[in-house]
Amino acid sequence: MTDTYDFMELDIESAHHGYKEGTFTARDVTAFYLTRIAQLNDKLKAVIQVNPDALFEAESADRAYRRGLRLPLLGIPVLIKDNIETAGLMKTTAGAVALEHHFAGKDAHLVRLLRDNGAIILGKANLSEWANFLTEGMPNGWSGVGGQTLNPYGDKLNVGGSSSGSASAVAANLTLLAVGSETSGSIIHPSVHNGIVGIKPTVGLISRSGIIPISRSQDTAGPMARTLEDAVRALEAMVGEDPSDPSTLNLPAGPPYRTCLDVRQAVGMRVGIVKADLSEEEQSLYGEAVELLKQSGIELVEVELPAHDTLDQGDILYHEFKLGIEAYLATTTLPYETLSDLIDWNNEHPETIPHGQKTFEKAEQLSGRLIEPAYLTRRLDDVRDAKTDGLDRLLNEQQLHGLVLPHDLNYDMAAKAGHPTITIPFRLKASGAPFGLSFTGTSYAERDLIRIAFAFEQQVTRPVPPL
Repeated sequence: MTDTYDFMELDIESAHHGYKEGTFTARDVTAFYLTRIAQLNDKLKAVIQVNPDALFEAESADRAYRRGLRLPLLGIPVLIKDNIETAGLMKTTAGAVALEHHFAGKDAHLVRLLRDNGAIILGKANLSEWANFLTEGMPNGWSGVGGQTLNPYGDKLNVGGSSSGSASAVAANLTLLAVGSETSGSIIHPSVHNGIVGIKPTVGLISRSGIIPISRSQDTAGPMARTLEDAVRALEAMVGEDPSDPSTLNLPAGPPYRTCLDVRQAVGMRVGIVKADLSEEEQSLYGEAVELLKQSGIELVEVELPAHDTLDQGDILYHEFKLGIEAYLATTTLPYETLSDLIDWNNEHPETIPHGQKTFEKAEQLSGRLIEPAYLTRRLDDVRDAKTDGLDRLLNEQQLHGLVLPHDLNYDMAAKAGHPTITIPFRLKASGAPFGLSFTGTSYAERDLIRIAFAFEQQVTRPVPPL
């Protein structure tokens, strides 16, 4: 490894510049991150497994670079949340001991696209077990396989869930990029708590094939990075039509997402400032952040979110999880066919689920056929309250390009609507915990949100964790 280049806070552009100039290699960069994992992961428990072929993949990238090949993510290490399938000698466990011997044998569609774009799969990230759909009251970032993920800004700080390992690893410089998944807040929540950029895209922008499911109507994967530009580059690599996932078909056309990384494009855009019940310290930080947006030439409009107390998370997800997990099990060689089989295994090994499995048990009580009037009515009500009469009506009536919210406020409403959200870190609170903003818009509004978020990001310095 080169002794002269500091890989801390490396980004994609500087990595590619180093490869091109011969300053360092993809193998150097990959070895750096593996060294960081060796030094810090016993404490952070952000990485659940490393790819034993990572250095070989890096050497292959170096050879391709020398031959003149140029790909968007060539030689860039990426950590994949461990509920997303990967081929080779990496397991896909969802953090569950019941799945600790599960080799999917294939890449999820998004992982295949990452590889096609030159990415090095560094390993798998820890998570809240079963993407936080096993039980109630389980600590964020805990899994039976990976242990308790910690926030690099402080052991006692909330690490967020369920993409906890992805966020912690990015914040602590254990990887350049990571991929998380979200059903309701699982990218946004850990991103803001770990002071990183997270993009939760419109449901259907990235294929869900190969992701252990919770909700067909809300599940998505998304990139997590230290800068918006890196996250956008990763987003571009993962977007693509997948015949096995109808939500990805006929995606709306538009300019490359990277072309929106231009502060001039944000001038004159209308953004709604969402009021929130915050502490005095948080309100002060929020006010400072909003002032920076105003200085970017963005027109700000104070708004209130539509009432959405009816958007209970549980009932819809319980119905969809039972169907989804049993359909997923049918594609594997695992010795389980039904959710009931998993519950029975857990009951036979109670030491592996110290927090119980109440969520599994609630889902098991339902048919999973998605034909019950209660489910269908509730699903349509959620779409109306969150999307049609909720976010979309507010955005349309006020002629807004997006909303700005403090921290991870309103993630549930955006999740129910299937709408995108981007987080940008701002400052550290007195406790040492990161504080940032979230930007939300309508379906497929990623380009507008990138313009707004980038204008804000360019005026702030990302907090660096003390590790």
